[in-house]
Amino acid sequence: MAEVNGRIDLMNSGTPLFLQDQIKLDDKTNYYNTIKYSLEPSSLSKAFLSYENRKIIQNGIKAGVYKVSNNQYIIDKQDEDVLNSIMTGIYLQYSLNRPENITKQIEDLNRMVIDYCVPKVYGEVKGYMQYKFDASTLVVPLSNPLNTYNSKELVLNNFF
Repeated sequence: MAEVNGRIDLMNSGTPLFLQDQIKLDDKTNYYNTIKYSLEPSSLSKAFLSYENRKIIQNGIKAGVYKVSNNQYIIDKQDEDVLNSIMTGIYLQYSLNRPENITKQIEDLNRMVIDYCVPKVYGEVKGYMQYKFDASTLVVPLSNPLNTYNSKELVLNNFF
C-alpha cells in the first residue's frame, strides 16, 4: 500500500468512520402499513414485512457483502427505511400471493431482496474505501521531462 502523504490519514485511523449515523433508535416499527391500502392483507405480506424477516434480510446482506468481498468487509445494518422500500417493491412486483407454501414464497422474496442489495452495498463500500485512500494520499507529481532526442554534435570538416 502506498505511503500516506495526504492531509488526513483515513486509512490507518484508530477510530472507525461509519457510513451512517450512530443514533440509537428503537426501530421496531411495523412496515406493514406500506402496502396496507394497496393490497388485501395476507399472511404472506404480514410475514414478509415483519421485523423478524427484516432481521433475516439484514443478516443476509451482511453475509453476502462479506462473501463477495472475499471476507474483507464487515458492514453494519442498513437503513431500515431504504430496506423497507426495496422489500415493498419486490413484494409488489414478484409475490405470488398464494395461500399455500408461504415459507417458500418468503424465502424466494428474501433471496430477491438480498440479490438486489448485495451488489449495490458492495459497490458503495468499495467506493468509500477508494475515497478514504484518495483522501489519505496526494497525487504524485510527474517527473521532469527527459530529452530523448539522440543529438550528435556535428563538426564542420574543412574541404581544403
